[in-house]
Amino acid sequence: MKPVILESIRFSSIDVTTRTTWVFAEIFDAEGISEVVEITSGNNSSAVAKTLREMVNNIKGLSISGESELQSLLTITTKALETDTVLATAMSALRTSVSCFQARYESLSLTEHLGGTVKDKVPLYANINRSLLGDNRSPTHFAKAAEKAVNNGFTTIKCAPFDEVTSDMKLGDIIDASKTGLERVRSIRLSVGNQINILVDCHSRFTLETAPHICAELASIDVKWFEEPVAPETKSDELSQIASIIDLPIAGGESGYGTSFFDNLLDKNSLEIIMPDIKFCGGVNEAIKASLSASQKGKRFSLHNPSGPVSQLLSAHVTAAVSDSMPLEHAVDETDWRADIMSPAEEIRDGFFWIPRGHSIGSVLNQKIIQNKGVQW
Repeated sequence: MKPVILESIRFSSIDVTTRTTWVFAEIFDAEGISEVVEITSGNNSSAVAKTLREMVNNIKGLSISGESELQSLLTITTKALETDTVLATAMSALRTSVSCFQARYESLSLTEHLGGTVKDKVPLYANINRSLLGDNRSPTHFAKAAEKAVNNGFTTIKCAPFDEVTSDMKLGDIIDASKTGLERVRSIRLSVGNQINILVDCHSRFTLETAPHICAELASIDVKWFEEPVAPETKSDELSQIASIIDLPIAGGESGYGTSFFDNLLDKNSLEIIMPDIKFCGGVNEAIKASLSASQKGKRFSLHNPSGPVSQLLSAHVTAAVSDSMPLEHAVDETDWRADIMSPAEEIRDGFFWIPRGHSIGSVLNQKIIQNKGVQW
């Protein structure tokens, strides 16, 4: 296989809302060919960009035979990647870029490079939370956002309704504070009916004592999964205990790096559904490894992706390559110009992501949109 020799990197960022900025990195090889990845990570994005540029500079001109070599070439320990989110995000982006270069050199789509067969489309579920950030958080707003997604062809809706809850509250206060969140979910159910699946993300706001009570309430509304009632990264044992006494499957793991992170959660029965994020987990190849491990253990796999169109496209290729994957996450209705960031434009229709044909990911950044709406450095 032709080795990858990296030459340079260029970043682009676009402000989407007052709370969302998408950040992309175009990495160039010695022949001037580029591959694009996404490093959107909230307040960490600038630090990730700085770290990723340093990484590229440190291995510039070296012959890279595969993405698995990068850790040793950069002399970075596994422990560092498992404990440093900025470092893990930069490494994930770099690993993904090498996989994309190799797919292009092989004249393959990324799906094929990852061991899958070409698919026209993959199923999505609608995360309505990004469109509701700010003051529009009433049960009625949640219901309207869900109804809009259903009208656009989505059959599964995810929300994060428990704004008022924090895990450091007293037990009784958590139960009381959760009532508004439960009302948001009930409002969605009344709006969309019983044929639509509802998923709930708890953002680790609960405790071992309170999560089972909340889960029972959600089960009565026919919610289909219970996402991260407590943090998988720090409370995997508590998560296992919760899982043993509730009826809903627990999903999570969005912040973890490396297959061993997910294996630990699966072996403890902390999670029924693992949710790697390609921006954080080690990249597209690591996500594939995690999916295979989950399948072997009788568990399920659904990529986490509340981010921009580059991460969406990369995640779609991974989802296409995983034969038993559950639907992929899509953050709906943050902006009406999202699709135009890519060329060819991102196509999301009838609850599916339509994968562009071509080598590697099959699409590039639309430089006109980047120049008009964003900043490059």
